[in-house]
Amino acid sequence: MKLLIIGGTGLLGQYLVLEASQPGWEVTATYHDNDAKLGTRTLVHMDVRDEAEVKEVIRTAQPDVVIHTAGITDIDRCENNPQMAWEVNAEGTYNVVSACKTAGVPVLYVSTDAVFNGQKEERYYEFDTPDPLSIYAQTKLEAERLTLDADHRNTVARISLMYGWNRLSEKRNFVTWLLEEMRAGRQVELFTDRRTTPTYAPHCAQVLLKMIKGESRGIYHVAGADCMDRYEMGMAIADVFGLKCGLCKHGSVQSAGHPAKRGRNLCLSSQKAEAEFDLRMMHFRDGLKAMRSTEPGHEPDPDF
Repeated sequence: MKLLIIGGTGLLGQYLVLEASQPGWEVTATYHDNDAKLGTRTLVHMDVRDEAEVKEVIRTAQPDVVIHTAGITDIDRCENNPQMAWEVNAEGTYNVVSACKTAGVPVLYVSTDAVFNGQKEERYYEFDTPDPLSIYAQTKLEAERLTLDADHRNTVARISLMYGWNRLSEKRNFVTWLLEEMRAGRQVELFTDRRTTPTYAPHCAQVLLKMIKGESRGIYHVAGADCMDRYEMGMAIADVFGLKCGLCKHGSVQSAGHPAKRGRNLCLSSQKAEAEFDLRMMHFRDGLKAMRSTEPGHEPDPDF
């Protein structure tokens, strides 16, 4: 199996590279502004906005499947820079899926829970109607449409609040940011009015690769097993890592003053993926325990 991972030095991308290389797949990964080393694996530059460069990378790599994880994921940055968000997340995805259609290569596109408005009381299923609240969410929903329209073999995988050790850059996610703050003894205000399904990056990578092997097509939700608010997550982090729970204080997304609107409940149901591919999504505490046992500096680094 020859695999091209677009965005291979991002949080999810780096674990996709690692997991896919272990069974002997031939992996090519792309980067844009983070050219971190990936061991002996092929790493090439790609700006998804550059149609010619996208075509050339796909032509040279000759992959059997492409996983597209690249994009601007900072919701507020997208809100403040809408043109850039559309160019990268939507038009960039068009360049990728168009080149793949020409080459006859299926694409798995990684999307987001933010395509929903968060007003539903229960978890969202694949058949629920999207209603994006932010520029970021609008660009991701358009990228989903472009992906699915390009080829009936293509897949959209919606994920939620990705976390895990980032071994290739300084970029933090919610869990690593909170660990840094709490270990420094700083109090943190954590939202109690916004719920998501936190997803452990290494396990998510394993699931996406299993879906590829199973020849997935269409829309799937690939998110953690637990529906939690940020305060509940903070308490679990404190418990697993032996930190002071008292550092976690109740906060509200309503009073945070973010530029972009956020849905109140964006929890996803992964029942479809679990049933079709015989898998179980990971619980948040299990993901934290895996992080604790593999913390950089406390164990041998994997072959990056």
